[in-house]
Amino acid sequence: MDENTSENLSSGTADGSQDTEDSSQYEKYLIFSVRDKRYALPSGLISEVTAFDKVFPLPLIPPYLLGIINRYSVPYALIDLGFLFYGDASEAKKVIVLKENVEKTALLIDDVTDITDIALNNLINNEQEDDEVSGLVSGLFEWKDMPVFCLDVGELINRIRQDLEN
Repeated sequence: MDENTSENLSSGTADGSQDTEDSSQYEKYLIFSVRDKRYALPSGLISEVTAFDKVFPLPLIPPYLLGIINRYSVPYALIDLGFLFYGDASEAKKVIVLKENVEKTALLIDDVTDITDIALNNLINNEQEDDEVSGLVSGLFEWKDMPVFCLDVGELINRIRQDLEN
């Protein structure tokens, strides 16, 4: 994560308070926005958060795949989550770069909202079908009286692979 982003983030629990219980029952999540909705990823999947920079477009790819970004001489496929979820280009300004061992993928987002510890028993299985993110959300939790949707990175990558094969 870049210095500017990490300075502005707190490390509390989902309700905004500081956690004093056993940390083994909690997982740290990065909460971010895409349009006016909140999404989250486990922080263990994230290499860094950085400002949106130069992208190298590629031909014959789905429109939500903007192309390749270069992070320390390593290419990452850049996915515009706003386009993927809502069908039109976004004016996102930040990029979440996933760890290289997860997949060489980066996600274009609007902004980072917070980093918080979520009690594993507070995660609710996603039983609602939201057309915008159908199949890409593994669960949700409440944060500051708002629902936060946990993205399933494995399903996201599988969808991209399927789209590239077609």
